Amino acid sequence: MRYYDDDRDWGYGREGSMRHNMGRFRGFGLRYWVLSIVSREASTGAMIMDRVEEMSMGRWRPSPGHIYPLLEQLTSEGYLNLENKDGKKYYSLTEKGKSILEGSWFPWRTMGGLAGLSGLEDALRNIETLVEYVSDNREKVSSNADMMKRVKKVIDKLGSL
Repeated sequence: MRYYDDDRDWGYGREGSMRHNMGRFRGFGLRYWVLSIVSREASTGAMIMDRVEEMSMGRWRPSPGHIYPLLEQLTSEGYLNLENKDGKKYYSLTEKGKSILEGSWFPWRTMGGLAGLSGLEDALRNIETLVEYVSDNREKVSSNADMMKRVKKVIDKLGSL
């Protein structure tokens, strides 16, 4: 199944700005995760599934039915290279794939990258960014008792360092 016909379907117009109609971008985030993962090292489908599970802190592991058709599609669209090595298929990023990542507006681009945390510096940067986001939405947070409890719990946990 094809979700995207060309680069514009990644959400970019001629100027590289994000379109507002996100409803038509099914699988949009997973495509970025896959490209980001293989940008760091050539990876098999199983390695990508493991890395996504790790990046989501165990909350989600994409199925082979998600990953393998997506890898085939990204390869046929020219975003990934495929190399057979030791009886396994390894995927790596093409220049076309790199251009998609470099043009990414996604918040995780400024939050340690899509490939997850690479250390305490990335973790702290993520916390700082998320604190700004929560702070910008303080009215919604303060009007929700459950959210306020969670915020206080996080503050207490960080305060005990």
